[in-house]
Amino acid sequence: MSVRRISGVGLWLVVLWLLLWNDLSVGNVIAGGLVAVVVLASAHLPRLNGVGQSDGQRVRLAPLALLYFLGYVIVKLVQSNLVLAWEIITPRNNINTGIVAVPLRTESELAMLVVANVVTLTPGTVTIEVTGSPAVIYVNVLHLHDIEDVRRDLLRLEELSVRAFGSHFARAQMAASTTESANGGSL
Repeated sequence: MSVRRISGVGLWLVVLWLLLWNDLSVGNVIAGGLVAVVVLASAHLPRLNGVGQSDGQRVRLAPLALLYFLGYVIVKLVQSNLVLAWEIITPRNNINTGIVAVPLRTESELAMLVVANVVTLTPGTVTIEVTGSPAVIYVNVLHLHDIEDVRRDLLRLEELSVRAFGSHFARAQMAASTTESANGGSL
């Protein structure tokens, strides 16, 4: 990570610290700086695809795609919270649980991690297991009405996560997979 990027992340951590404590004092700024140094020193992220990683496998942030991804996740979280709240306050039971296996289209460990965690954060769904390369994610769904809808939603989430912070390699895999499925190939 470059010095400029480390400085930016450190500054952002100090700002978050100050916002969390809601106190702009010299002591709090110093404490935030110390916390930022400790976090940055101890949270060095390993390369996701191992030693000898080529430039095409490094994580690339796309700010606009990241904002779109965050907006998509927030909308899905609100939707699932409303569905679950409605389930709680109504006397009818619309629960229809099931487990859905969804093969992901890239070998990106980061995409797999993001999809699995967003699924688990969303009320009414939980990731059970992720295996293989490319990964197959197994999801327990509380309101399972259409398996293909669940698969489409998870594949869309994978696509958005790869666009937001996927490597060149993961983006190429996603493009190839999208082209293949558009030409009538199977996922």
